[in-house]
Amino acid sequence: MIAVVILMTVTTSVARAQQVPGKEHQVGPDGMSAVFSFYNTSPESPDGKTLVYVRCKKEPYGREEFVPGELWVCDRDLKNHRKLTDINGTVAHNGVEAQWIDNKRIAFFDKGRIRIVDAQSGKDLLTKKITGAGLGHYPYENKIMYNIYSGEGDGAPGIYELDCNTFETKRILTNTEIAKVPLPANLPAEKIAAVKDWRALHCQYSPDGKKIAFRLDVGPFEEDQLQGICNRDGSGLKIMTQTLHSIWYDNGSMIGHLRYEKDGKKPEDLKQRFTLVRVDLDGNMLQRNMTPRGNHLGVSPDRKWFASETFYQTNPVVFKLYPNGHPEKAIEIARYNPYDVVWKRRFHVNPAFSRDGKRLYYSRPLNEKYAGIFYYEIK
Repeated sequence: MIAVVILMTVTTSVARAQQVPGKEHQVGPDGMSAVFSFYNTSPESPDGKTLVYVRCKKEPYGREEFVPGELWVCDRDLKNHRKLTDINGTVAHNGVEAQWIDNKRIAFFDKGRIRIVDAQSGKDLLTKKITGAGLGHYPYENKIMYNIYSGEGDGAPGIYELDCNTFETKRILTNTEIAKVPLPANLPAEKIAAVKDWRALHCQYSPDGKKIAFRLDVGPFEEDQLQGICNRDGSGLKIMTQTLHSIWYDNGSMIGHLRYEKDGKKPEDLKQRFTLVRVDLDGNMLQRNMTPRGNHLGVSPDRKWFASETFYQTNPVVFKLYPNGHPEKAIEIARYNPYDVVWKRRFHVNPAFSRDGKRLYYSRPLNEKYAGIFYYEIK
C-alpha cells in the first residue's frame, strides 16, 4: 500500500506558505513567477532526471499577453539550476507549453513560433520557421502536434504534426475537413461560428499513439467546446460533447469533469456537475463519481492517482490528491488564497505527475504578486 506524507495546509499568510521540507518542495525562484506547462504534461525528462520550467522576466497576465522569459532546467533533486535560452514570449496560462521530446531535446511554443532546443546547451535545433497558435500536450515517437487558428500560423486552420527528427510537417485535419463530420444534434445552429473561426486545441496522442483527441471550439460558449477523436492520420473522426479538461485514461476511454451528458443536457443533479467521469470513444458513460467536483486534471501514469482543484473563482482554492477508487481518502495538498494570481492572471494549478508516479507537480501563489511551482512527494 502506498503511503502519502500529509502536507501542512497552505494559508493566506505568506510567511506560513513557504516550503515544508520533505513534503512540499519549491522548484522555481522567489522574486518572479515561474511556470511548468499544460495540465497533465510532466515537466520531467523521460528518464526522470531533469525538470524544465519557465522563469518570467516580466509578469504576464492571462493567456493572451506575451512577456519575455527564460527556459530553465534543473536536476531532479533541485540542484544545478541552469538557464537554457531566452524566450521572446511566455504567458501565464500554460507558459510556453514546454514538453520533452526525449532526454536530449525540449519543444516549446515561443510567441507564435515552435522551437526545439538542446536540453544541455540550449542551442536551437529547429532551423526552419514553423508558426501556429499552440502545441499539443506531449510528443509521441519524436513527433509533436500543433494547431493553427485563422490568422495565427502559416497554413489552413487545423491540426498538424511535426517530425522532430526530420522537421517535416504533416496536415492531420483542417477545419474544412472537420466540418464534414456532423456536430452533436443538440447544438443550436445559431451559436455555431464560421468554420474558418473554429479552433482545434489541446491535442493529445492516445497512449498507444494510434488515435488523437482534441478540443474543438465551434463558438464562444461553453456548450460550443466539443470533443474530437480520430485516428492518427485524421480518419475516423467523431465529434461529441466534451468533459472539462479531458485526457486519455487508456486507449479506449477518456476522463474529465462532467459538464454535459451525452445528449448535451446538463446533469439534473447539480452535485454531479464537474465530478470526474470516464467515457468511451463514442461518449458513452463508463464510470461516474470517480472524484468529487474538480477542475484542472492530472492522472498518474499507473492510474493510481488523480489530482485536481476547486472550481474557477473559488476562494480558498483547495487542491487534492485522490486514490483511484477511493475518493473518500483524498489528501489535501494545498489550500490558499488565489489573490489575482490564479483566476484573474490565470496561473492555474495545472497538475502533472512524475514519470514514476511518485511526485505531483503543480502551481500555486508564492504571495500576492508571484506564482510559484512546486512538487509534492507521494511515498
